Amino acid sequence: MRVVMISPVLPKDNAPGSMAPAARQFASLREAGVEMDVVEVRGQKGFGYLAAVPRVRELVKKADLVHAHYGYCGWVGRCQSRVPLVISFMGSDLLGTFMRGGIRKPTGWAAVQANIRLASRADAVIVKSAQMAGVISHVHSHIVPNGVDLDHFRPLDQAQTRAELGWQPDATHILFPGDPGNPRKNYALAKKVVARAEARLGRPLKLMTLWDISPERVPLYMNASDAMLMMSLREGSPNVVKEAMACNVPVVSVPVGDVAELLDGVTGNHVRPYDADQLADALAELLSLGTPSAGRDAMLARGLDLEGVARRIIGIYESVLGRDASVEQDRHVLSNSSSGI
Repeated sequence: MRVVMISPVLPKDNAPGSMAPAARQFASLREAGVEMDVVEVRGQKGFGYLAAVPRVRELVKKADLVHAHYGYCGWVGRCQSRVPLVISFMGSDLLGTFMRGGIRKPTGWAAVQANIRLASRADAVIVKSAQMAGVISHVHSHIVPNGVDLDHFRPLDQAQTRAELGWQPDATHILFPGDPGNPRKNYALAKKVVARAEARLGRPLKLMTLWDISPERVPLYMNASDAMLMMSLREGSPNVVKEAMACNVPVVSVPVGDVAELLDGVTGNHVRPYDADQLADALAELLSLGTPSAGRDAMLARGLDLEGVARRIIGIYESVLGRDASVEQDRHVLSNSSSGI
């Protein structure tokens, strides 16, 4: 089959971005036999999306369906009626965006309302978590978290990765994934957690930032770290948590997105409320005990590798095209497979 993919700008080595999981998904779908044309939406938001419409309308003349990644891209995809439309909502497009202090942006709220209406106009909807599915409960949605390249994200020697990055070999490094300047990522809470964990342990901890880094180098940062903090106010299914799991890096997280399900029963990881003291206790415990993470085994057991996720997405395509109606199981696949690991 041939698919027109609509996406925000994909990352390059000299311009990393948040769409690396989508780029890997495209590559895995190609490897599984899907032909595709990719339309990257460039320029200022409004004008960029409008400018993409003519290109999409031209490409659908030889396509079987359109797959839009992110809500605004879904509106571009709906500007044609020649072929079916699949929309993958990414997180903030259904959960909203936030200002400092955790206050929801009014413009973000308006976009969420528009995307909720858009969901009912798609032929199939993919979301990353049960929380997102709940926002659009008026339509059927498939819960399909992004997969992870388990060859790229794998355990590496910590001493070697620290040497390559120039990190202190004997220090304790805590990784914060995301832009510290983005209020949604909640860097302020991460700083409090690290400071209080330092007091409990009686030794310094170095809070390292994973941001504006080439996707190819991300596994180095993860494997060089002793633990990772996920403090975000809103996420869909944060790929960075799954990537840390694939590297067997311990994670301390708040209950955001599907992280509680991802880490349920996985040793060497903790999920705690948005409370600096409880999170600091969890971090200090992991660092004191040196408990290894069993994250990689959990990823394999849940089929969250790139190939497994690609097969599920192709199943959705086939269902939309009337070729296969056996993808109903995807709706609750993550919640049904998250126990006993």
